[in-house]
Amino acid sequence: MRVILAMCCVLSIISMPSVAKQALEFEITPLIGYRFGGDFDTSQAEIHNRVELNDETSYGLLTAWSYDRTRQGEFLISHYNTNFSESSDFSVGNTGLGITYAHLGGNVSISEGPVPFYLTGGLGLTHLSPSDKQLSDETRFSLNVGLASKIDLSERLKLRLDSRVYGTFFNSDSAIFCDAEVCAIYISSNIWVQTEVSVGLTYRF
Repeated sequence: MRVILAMCCVLSIISMPSVAKQALEFEITPLIGYRFGGDFDTSQAEIHNRVELNDETSYGLLTAWSYDRTRQGEFLISHYNTNFSESSDFSVGNTGLGITYAHLGGNVSISEGPVPFYLTGGLGLTHLSPSDKQLSDETRFSLNVGLASKIDLSERLKLRLDSRVYGTFFNSDSAIFCDAEVCAIYISSNIWVQTEVSVGLTYRF
């Protein structure tokens, strides 16, 4: 988590000159959602396995600030706890897994009206933290792209609906969740994908 926090601070500092061009309006949105996908197709030598993740409820916090009339900057943290299935040649005492995305990005309006839509996205880090303390944590670069809608409830409150696709970058010969002798998952692809839908209440300052 220290790596994630350090990267977030650097990205925030880099983005501030653009943000400082105008008076800011801030929005904060607690999110609850559902994250699915993210199964690993793995291979090592002649052994091929599929490690599956349970689909579970996710929780997030989105902070947004005005850039111009149609665009906002965004900082997103989204987390969920899941379990991964054991492969035929590897077993652990605890299959719990926490996955956290920390992304800096923004959104741009693509339609207006009673139900406006926004194209949203960001870049940052994915942190994977196995519950079994014999396995190592992993932090990788990642991105997200999605579609959002914000529906006015009052002058300061909005209902926000989000759908996002996350992509985390791996080398095709990577291994993750390793203990002293063996790794739980051997990656056989370059990008690992998850999907998330969420809803939240946005408060504008």
